[in-house]
Amino acid sequence: MKNKILILASSLLLAACVAPAPEAPTTSIKLIHSASNIDELLSYNAQLRKMPPAELGRELQRINAYPASPSNTVRRAMALSLTRDPIDLAKAEAQLWNVMGDNSVEAEKLKPLVQVLVGHYSDLRRVADNAEKSSVQLKEAQRKVDQLNDKLEALKNIERSLPAGGK
Repeated sequence: MKNKILILASSLLLAACVAPAPEAPTTSIKLIHSASNIDELLSYNAQLRKMPPAELGRELQRINAYPASPSNTVRRAMALSLTRDPIDLAKAEAQLWNVMGDNSVEAEKLKPLVQVLVGHYSDLRRVADNAEKSSVQLKEAQRKVDQLNDKLEALKNIERSLPAGGK
């Protein structure tokens, strides 16, 4: 009898181990799978980043000749963002906001990428603005240092021109 109880307890214990584990809670991140040309646009951006400035300018001219579409607007914004011109970066961001406001099927598929790019370009503009402010502050500080050095040099010249004190 003791063996039967031991066997029964062992089998119950094994059955508990074999039972499927409760499902783990799902995350709140939703993966978006869309049949758009996002991969092609990402590849295009990688190619743009490798271009020298002159070739990038020619590419911008080609893009401007493309027919209007959300993907061509994103291409144009990508190229504009790489010219290192703050005005072009603002134009790129504005182009992307146009895509965000577009309700076409193509634009809807591109919106996850466009949201990332808008955030990135906004950050780039903020960094560029801060760099410009820092540059202005540095120039102002350097100007003040130069003025103080000039005053110090003038005081040294006055000191040198004074007759030696009678000892």
